[in-house]
Amino acid sequence: MVKSASIVAAALLAATAVSAAAVPAQTPLQLNRVEHPKQPQTQERKLHGRFLHITDIHPDSHYKPGTDPSYQCHRGTGTAGRYGAEKSSCDTPWTLVDETFRWIEENLKDQIDFVVWTGDSARHDKDVKIPRTEAEIYNSNEKTVGKMLEVFGNSMDEERPLTLPIVPTVGNNDIYPHNIMQPGPSQLTKEYLELWKPFIPEDQYHVFYKGAYFWQQVVPGENGKLGPASEGGLVVFSLNTMYFFNSNTAVDGCNAPSEPGYEQMEWLNVQLALMREQGMKAILIGHVPPVWTDTKMSWDESCWKKYVLWSRQYRDVIVGHLYGHMNLDHFTLLDSEQLKPPHLNPKKGKKSKKGHKSDSNHFSFLPSDRSLLDTCKPQEFNPEEDPYLTVSSAESYLNSLREAFAQMVSPLGANDSNLVSNEKSLGGKWAERYVLTHVSPSVVPNYFPTLRVMEYNITGLVDTQGMLKLESLSQEKLSEEEKIQVLKKKKNKISMPEGPSKTAPPGPAYSMQPYTFIGYTQYFLNLTKYNTLGTSQFDGMNNKRTEATTGKGRSPKLQYEVEYDTRTDKVYKLKDLTVRSYIRLAQAIVDASPNKKSASTSPNNEDSDGDWDAEKLVDNDGGVTEPRKKKKKNHREKKARDKVWHAFVKRAFVSTVDGKELKQFEAKRAECAPEEEREEYEL
Repeated sequence: MVKSASIVAAALLAATAVSAAAVPAQTPLQLNRVEHPKQPQTQERKLHGRFLHITDIHPDSHYKPGTDPSYQCHRGTGTAGRYGAEKSSCDTPWTLVDETFRWIEENLKDQIDFVVWTGDSARHDKDVKIPRTEAEIYNSNEKTVGKMLEVFGNSMDEERPLTLPIVPTVGNNDIYPHNIMQPGPSQLTKEYLELWKPFIPEDQYHVFYKGAYFWQQVVPGENGKLGPASEGGLVVFSLNTMYFFNSNTAVDGCNAPSEPGYEQMEWLNVQLALMREQGMKAILIGHVPPVWTDTKMSWDESCWKKYVLWSRQYRDVIVGHLYGHMNLDHFTLLDSEQLKPPHLNPKKGKKSKKGHKSDSNHFSFLPSDRSLLDTCKPQEFNPEEDPYLTVSSAESYLNSLREAFAQMVSPLGANDSNLVSNEKSLGGKWAERYVLTHVSPSVVPNYFPTLRVMEYNITGLVDTQGMLKLESLSQEKLSEEEKIQVLKKKKNKISMPEGPSKTAPPGPAYSMQPYTFIGYTQYFLNLTKYNTLGTSQFDGMNNKRTEATTGKGRSPKLQYEVEYDTRTDKVYKLKDLTVRSYIRLAQAIVDASPNKKSASTSPNNEDSDGDWDAEKLVDNDGGVTEPRKKKKKNHREKKARDKVWHAFVKRAFVSTVDGKELKQFEAKRAECAPEEEREEYEL
């Protein structure tokens, strides 16, 4: 049982507002298909301002083309294609894994700076006739590591085995039994340490051996060094979310010092403090995202609260949060002021009682009354049990996200003429109250296979040739001995993390600066086309697919295509990936502005162009359609709402849902029980 304890937080510091610079123009990503000679890695690196996020590969050596997806594509006769059974619960054949890494090598290898790989490189344990074994899981991961080394390996330099950094993380299907991971050190952490040695810095081995988490520097500091000796630069924290995961019955949250989740959170606290001391920025990655809505609670509550609060206190350090596991393409906004999800906050904005301090200054990591979850009846969405969700079964989860947005942010058409008040409720001009997490869809074709290329700001980091600037340091920095003392001091004094200094500007997740995420390109593979064209044919009567050969007996090369690019997207209209931009998108998903005048109350009003205005709609081709008749205003407003909401839903399913299925997701606000039936929730 977790020991009862509460941690009282210091008042959160407000960051000094600074003007955001315009998003810089970076070299466009050019897809090329050429051979790549192996090159030694040096500190004099050329930066492209891009990195690859790949997740949930789920290779399955038992997959057989032509089998029945009802049997996990292992037996029977059915529609399983050569490269995978799209829109099914089957895992990934190695033919698709091979083609995916070939495409990465031919198109992305020389145009990215590093790779984040967020877990699950083994099949699901869903076939009772072929149960998984520890050896199979290890072999699947070992083979996937081999694919990474084939593409990004560096045979010319034994000391630097990779041409660029790769940061992996443990998934819930990378362990046996799935979901269950005991505290380390263990045989499991030892095996993954051996397997991932090319990806883990040597000075992090002891940390990984104990808890299967670590950090790696992916962009050197301005002194050209990596690791603790670096001054500045970018690091990626690989978090072991198995110690936060609700489904891991071997651990018990993050409150008790004896728990591995507690230790990991304290380690994260110390390391982020060191990053701040050294002027470094950090990306946090993991497998299971910190989702908490009325239909899904992925993490233990105490871990979720600490993570959100740590994220706010280190908002001057953290660039962003990247996760996988869910298969659905979406994002979440976490409220660091209330430290509880929106559906448990029915009286948001209510004045505090006399003599009672605002809960924005006092947090408890004690578990809340679980009965309160019943205020919105949970309909647990489990992507592990039902990876391919029908529109109706996924509707509750996606609508719960929409409900969360509705509780957090006012719609663009809200009757709030007081912009200052609106900004205050968002945590100031930069919306620093909220923590944004990106959840990327998967390679496993539960929908269509996907890859995501993230772009980050390198303005000021590179010279005119794109080479990383290395500067002599004129100002005094911490010596190696001083750094050790800082770490010892922080380890001996575990406490509430300090926030940014009062003179610190908004962090890289909130305002444009070096390393800020500025966009991403979502690639997908249309398996329906490749499974039916040239490699198979349909039996129209039985609607079954049978293998057939092409004229020369060859299979076509698979090519990933752009599903959407946030830098040019006409629907989301994200000028960058800062929290404020996503607040604006969340507002558009909840509701469209009913008129131009009220659009000025948007928290992004100074850069708002009225695109969410119901009086000015954007058609499918990006053109502007002016209203014809005033009496159709309501119809136009509904169309404006539907456009953004339906795009969000369609992209969640990686463009496998369209037409009538898509229209079932009516753009209406999700509601919990009537307010009078909901109990007040106090922390």
